[in-house]
Amino acid sequence: MELKQIQTFITIVEWGSFSEAANQLYLSQPTVSLHIKQLENELGIELISRTTKSHELTAQGQEFYKYAQTIMKMANNIESTFSQKNNHKITIGASSIAASYLLPPVLAKFNQENPEKKVQLHQSDTINVINDIALGSLNIGIVGSKSMNNNLHFEKIFTDRLVIATPYNDYYLECQEKGVSVQELLSHPFISREDGSGTLKEAALLLRELNIDPLKLNKVIEVNSNDAIKQFIKLGSGVSIISELAVQTEVFHQELLTFDIDHIDSTRNFYLVFRKNAHLPDSVREFINFMRQNPAQG
Repeated sequence: MELKQIQTFITIVEWGSFSEAANQLYLSQPTVSLHIKQLENELGIELISRTTKSHELTAQGQEFYKYAQTIMKMANNIESTFSQKNNHKITIGASSIAASYLLPPVLAKFNQENPEKKVQLHQSDTINVINDIALGSLNIGIVGSKSMNNNLHFEKIFTDRLVIATPYNDYYLECQEKGVSVQELLSHPFISREDGSGTLKEAALLLRELNIDPLKLNKVIEVNSNDAIKQFIKLGSGVSIISELAVQTEVFHQELLTFDIDHIDSTRNFYLVFRKNAHLPDSVREFINFMRQNPAQG
């Protein structure tokens, strides 16, 4: 049995439903169901009695809930104890924009001022970073969107904005000169980020404000990195919604064009995230304070 399965079970009990647990843990509902199924199979018991209309804890589920709480408390205590013994180590999870553009100058300065501190930076998508923070696998994270997990603290650390990026060619230069609408640009072949990406989530919210159904975009390619998106755009494969920070260099060198998304707020925030009740090592607290005093600059 795995801690993530136990945490999923506890969250279902505390929030009263599979769907709400999925929201709190930033997981899909099928993944939540899979965690419970795996747990039940391994234990050989039914923890939650499920029907089409409702679900409730079985007697064995109620008993296991007590053990589950103890297990998670012990796991957190173990982590805190060994974190204190390895107090100079800081594990950070970051979404792609944060890892590639926001954190490098911050970490370089932090390292210069604190050479005894050891930082491990893990890049992943926003969902996975938040999940790893919730499970205690990482100390802190920098992500492009928030979840509704009440056990996590989210704190705005940087503001960026989304733009439409296109190839740099005569056609799109003319579009820019004519002031072609956002709706027209987004009818072109579209290159998308993968599920779980904070950029994708924020772009979907933005599209709905424009009364554009994200499912009706002419998606030709889906990729898991901003660098790949930029390369496909340069090759003329399509357009995309992307962080302005991610394309600054390409715009400066006239390799890409960007179009503002008019009439709506296209800003997006990046958040520092950590567990509210976790006993964070001193080095992690020092880094959090350093981030607050030295916000990332685009």
